[in-house]
Amino acid sequence: MTNTPHIVVAGTRRTWSAEQKRAILAEADDPTTTASEVARRHGLHSSPLFRWRRALRGGAPAPTAASRPRFIPLALPAPPSSVQDEPLRPGAIEIELAGGHRLRAEAGADVALLQGVIAALLGR
Repeated sequence: MTNTPHIVVAGTRRTWSAEQKRAILAEADDPTTTASEVARRHGLHSSPLFRWRRALRGGAPAPTAASRPRFIPLALPAPPSSVQDEPLRPGAIEIELAGGHRLRAEAGADVALLQGVIAALLGR
């Protein structure tokens, strides 16, 4: 076993002044860029940016911009009723297929005929 010398590399921990942190955070708040891009440009991970931001705001959640609401109420019209008011006669069945096809059959209808109609409606 050979003894290889150990190479000691100085730590890369840096300290940032409050002004530098604010400038980097202002750059990260620009909507045209991301926190990851800003962090890479300054040679650090994005997690310190989020810690700095939280510390700067005193732990309060980020203020929301008045120009970009987080929730926009939306009212949609009620869907049209697909059920017709025509009551079924006793012993009748109604089969509703995908694609809006509806098949009504009286009691005692030929099963093979119904299967053929359903296959034709489904395009099989």
